[in-house]
Amino acid sequence: MKKFAVIGSPISHSLSPQIHSLFAEQADIQISYEAIEIIENDFDSKVKQLFEDGYSGLNVTLPLKEKAFHYADKKSDGALLAESVNTLFLDDSKVCGETTDGQGLLLDLKSKGIELEGSNVLILGAGGSARSVIPSLLSCNINSLSIANRTPEKAAELVNIHKQNNPEINQIEIDEKIDTEIDLVVNSTSAGTLGEEMTMPEGIFGLKTKSYDLSYSKDETPFNMIAKRSGITEAYDGLGMLVNQAALSFEIWHNFKPDVDGIELELRS
Repeated sequence: MKKFAVIGSPISHSLSPQIHSLFAEQADIQISYEAIEIIENDFDSKVKQLFEDGYSGLNVTLPLKEKAFHYADKKSDGALLAESVNTLFLDDSKVCGETTDGQGLLLDLKSKGIELEGSNVLILGAGGSARSVIPSLLSCNINSLSIANRTPEKAAELVNIHKQNNPEINQIEIDEKIDTEIDLVVNSTSAGTLGEEMTMPEGIFGLKTKSYDLSYSKDETPFNMIAKRSGITEAYDGLGMLVNQAALSFEIWHNFKPDVDGIELELRS
């Protein structure tokens, strides 16, 4: 039986073992899939040990995606663009790194009827989660992509990485007043889930704005609670993205494309 795991910290809440178990049932295969707690300082040694112990693949969650990027011997084009890896596997004894986060987000947005072409998108946060989805968002012929972060230097860094080929990307101050109509606000921060006060630019929620929180929860996420109090009627969390990125990882490992229809609803029940 092949062994797989999701690694990160904290990890006990992860739904990935349940999701991959459902996919394995569809594929009619037997696998082992665990959630393993690994902190940043132990990443290299622990991952090396897991592969030596016979694990075939690893999913990587926060805060380890940039660590995984630097650890991988071979990286996909998507991973190089995002400078982030959430899927590790072996190929001829080389550790290969792929990112499925951005495509997982796009698939979920499409399933929810959210059209990105020509839209104005705002991302809150400039950490690993933002880094992992920005290239995919920029690939959708959007009108603008703005980044707001409490530490402006981190937002500026992301803008500088992509600005040459993507003039539509820009930085705004976290306390700035927004005059442009924002079509989609993506929260990539963990501030609300960690109990910290959420800071965001004034005026980001317009009449037609939709909100998407990369975090997920069985209850409403704090960010989406704020969005709905501001009049937003379409507010989504990241559970659908989790399911879609997991399906892409599963396909890489098993050469089988899972059917994601109904999985999100089953996980919420």
